[in-house]
Amino acid sequence: MKNLFLVLASLLALLGAEAVAQGGPVIDVHLHSYAEIPPRIRADWADGADARALTAPASAEEHMRATLAEMDRNNVVLAIVSGSEASIRAWQEAAPGRFIGGAALGDDGLPEHSVDSLRALVEEGTVGVLGELGLQYYGIAPDDSRLDPYYDYLEASGIPLALHTGLGPPGGPHSFAPAFRVALGRPTLFEPVIAARPGLQAYLMHAGWPYIEEMKAMLYIYPSLYADIGVLAWGLKREAFYSALRNLVEAGFEDRLLFGTDQMFWPGALTLAIETVEVAPFLSNEQKRAIFYHNAARFLNLSEEQIAAHHGR
Repeated sequence: MKNLFLVLASLLALLGAEAVAQGGPVIDVHLHSYAEIPPRIRADWADGADARALTAPASAEEHMRATLAEMDRNNVVLAIVSGSEASIRAWQEAAPGRFIGGAALGDDGLPEHSVDSLRALVEEGTVGVLGELGLQYYGIAPDDSRLDPYYDYLEASGIPLALHTGLGPPGGPHSFAPAFRVALGRPTLFEPVIAARPGLQAYLMHAGWPYIEEMKAMLYIYPSLYADIGVLAWGLKREAFYSALRNLVEAGFEDRLLFGTDQMFWPGALTLAIETVEVAPFLSNEQKRAIFYHNAARFLNLSEEQIAAHHGR
């Protein structure tokens, strides 16, 4: 996987490393904040000029600043950032108005906060999304009954859900996530949840890849459901990502695809992801703008004033 990332980074360098979404502002629905950067990650990614686009900063503060710099460079005006409560607050304090907090999971694989605590964080404006819920890494299915009180609260309050689906890092079950199972990433495992809650707003991260046919079926049956492209735009071979993206667009779902980077420890992934979508030969300019901004603005119910501000009007 490291070699793949290095190849992608080198390709970006050859292209000039100045890729931006040419048509206007961008909303990223899939960023991560951290309390610290693991030393192993720093050692793996801190060496070599060819890896500069995917270098992991040495500290959480540097990681935040580097991500903000990538956002500025690419006109990312708003982002959903998931992480611990403390790290979310730090990002929101560093760039007021640019981050919607995403409440993440605790060490047991369930949401870090109780429903009452989550409600309080939503009411004060710190949190606006439940997720990323990476239940798959803990061997937990999306319809686990322990999550029902959260889903019920989300439906009643209109707060969106961000659910991890599809892939994970190669070798995960033999290293940091022993309970991870591929089958738990199938998009259709979310069906009992959304079928029982027609008012639930949700998006499935990584578009369920490689289960793209299941993702298409879910999007067709549940018109309120969205999907983000996540790590696919920079973690897969470009041909594989384009195949999945084209499949979803040709099925008619370009109006429910969200741009999300899933930059994890590597802020430069944001530019890689934007450049990959920007040069997709099968997307029209209108489709690119929908993926980069308009779909998320609709999903997040942004006001006309917010949209005008993002466009500099």
